[in-house]
Amino acid sequence: MKKIIAIATILVLIGTSCRKQADYNPYIGENGQLAYSTYTEQFDYLWKVLSTGYVFWDVDTTDWDAAYTRYYPKFQELDEKYRQQGYVPTAELQSLYTGLVGGMCDHHMTFRVRNLHPAPDDQIYTVNVTPYALEIPTRDYYYESSGDENQGIQIFLQNIENQYTVVTHESCIAYAPELGMTITYHYILFRLPDGRKIPYLWQSSAGITPVMLQNGEGAQLLDHYFRAIVETPRSELAGIILDNRCNRGGYQDDLDYLIGNYLNERTEIMKTRYKEGPGRYEYSVWTPYYIDPNKRYHRDITAENVPYVILCDINSVSMGEIEPMTIKAVLPTSHTIGERTHGGTGPLQPTTCIDLNYGGPFGNSNMSEGHYVYTSTFEAQISGKVWEGIGHTPDQIVLRKDHNGDFKPQLDAAFQYIQNR
Repeated sequence: MKKIIAIATILVLIGTSCRKQADYNPYIGENGQLAYSTYTEQFDYLWKVLSTGYVFWDVDTTDWDAAYTRYYPKFQELDEKYRQQGYVPTAELQSLYTGLVGGMCDHHMTFRVRNLHPAPDDQIYTVNVTPYALEIPTRDYYYESSGDENQGIQIFLQNIENQYTVVTHESCIAYAPELGMTITYHYILFRLPDGRKIPYLWQSSAGITPVMLQNGEGAQLLDHYFRAIVETPRSELAGIILDNRCNRGGYQDDLDYLIGNYLNERTEIMKTRYKEGPGRYEYSVWTPYYIDPNKRYHRDITAENVPYVILCDINSVSMGEIEPMTIKAVLPTSHTIGERTHGGTGPLQPTTCIDLNYGGPFGNSNMSEGHYVYTSTFEAQISGKVWEGIGHTPDQIVLRKDHNGDFKPQLDAAFQYIQNR
């Protein structure tokens, strides 16, 4: 049985499991103590760790040295304010750290720091900076969420029989224990007016691999989707749709199905590298990541010229956007439709594996060390470029301008593309 590695988004272990533990480790560790007692020491410590452990310095436009020169005196002022009045409002600390890291390109990053001396009337004691939450609203196609976007698309799919001709519609909720989360699936077999069929799958996260291994209801649904693709005669198969809108990420192993099913030979889909030393630009070599043909559900859609449409939107994150990017890069008949995606493409490694290299998350999520910085462990290169903070721009831009949960225009565009091809 294939071993499954649980990660928050995507994990590519490029030979690090056999590396000797680093001689110099810039991290405290999961059960360490505070490394600082003043605001200046706190800033100095966090700046140094990110200087070593942040993996995107080659593409990030932040002038990190200039940031130190600019912000160090400001944190000295906070220490003086504490000496004079006995506290520092968390809002002031939040403002400084937002200015320091808020413009970084890592769209997985969550930067949390506990205020050492909060004001008596503070309701919040912890600084929280997420660069993606600051960048995404500046996009010209950004729209305010009307609630749970994931729930909105589920409601749309549940009511889809009123808008399209449906042969089969199966839905289920499967639990992926390695991810610690549930995944919702909708498999729909559409029929066009000319009688041809389109197998469609929507997944709320990328968890096909562990769900298939459980052999439960989710595995049965996915089996029906893949078998519809494989077993439908070419004269009756109009195309394939994979819907990754509102997909929050998951397993890189899912590419074995979403790409591997349609390959005839081993194929490189991306490269990754990590920090192998304390120097800011001390990287490992780029290591290719390959997908092998998956014979279980194999069909040569390239030779048969079967359109493979992938839907994505601003809420497609991590593997939710890496999937359309890599499918597009590898399979000639693929076509992406929707909005430019989130921009969090850097693979992550659990904090329990942190000694394997010089980068990635540090601190502890329960804030026992006074800070927790969740940041990418690896840098990914797809089609010769690092897309962190940028995301995937679809072949065909179709914006979801209706804020009330109408996802129809993007699916309509997929139908039109398949029929007009």
